[in-house]
Amino acid sequence: MLKKFISIVGLVLVSAFVSQAQTVKDIFGNTDYTVTWYGIDYSHAKIVGKVSAFGMKVPVTAEDIRDRYYGEWNYLILDEPEKFNIAEMIQRKTVVKDISMVKQLNAAAAIDSIEVKATPYYTPQEIQKFVSAYPIENKAGIGLIFIAESMDKSTTTAYYHVVFFKMDTKEILLQERLKGAAGGSGTRNYWAGSYYNVMEYIKDEAYPKWKKNNGVSKSTTPNPNAPKW
Repeated sequence: MLKKFISIVGLVLVSAFVSQAQTVKDIFGNTDYTVTWYGIDYSHAKIVGKVSAFGMKVPVTAEDIRDRYYGEWNYLILDEPEKFNIAEMIQRKTVVKDISMVKQLNAAAAIDSIEVKATPYYTPQEIQKFVSAYPIENKAGIGLIFIAESMDKSTTTAYYHVVFFKMDTKEILLQERLKGAAGGSGTRNYWAGSYYNVMEYIKDEAYPKWKKNNGVSKSTTPNPNAPKW
């Protein structure tokens, strides 16, 4: 009877811990939680201005952007890990990378309304709605994704929502809308420059600021009682 009682109490304590697992502070160096990079979600991205003026020397169509460049922009991060260093960006030794979900979302993105006159300025509520709809099941840990909002050739800038979220509940832990300057040769590299600059800003300025604002000291240590995912 005593053994059964201890087992029940132990189960309650574990359940209580899991229900409270993954707070915003766990983003900052808590190695008990795996961070998974899901890539760049372009399924809600808009082109400010005419698509015909979006490319560089070679004109592009909306179909080109969705069927070619959405994939190329995501694979570039995987193909050049030293330049696009996700782990270094968020001060982690390792980050799991899984872009299978955004590949599906981006391939199915609607392009009939891709052209807009101004960036849509997605609200935190809209970003949460996007994340809540992600087809992520039976996963635990912290997810990291960039949700592309817009790309504007006239201002040579793109906007991305940087989002950390709980993978089990899809609740957003931390979100910030950041602007990146485009630059480079060719359409792929030109717009890849925009998220590269966002990554560099996160590494050098945003991440330290987030860490400080959330009351996390440099000596943050893993919780010895945290579950291993």
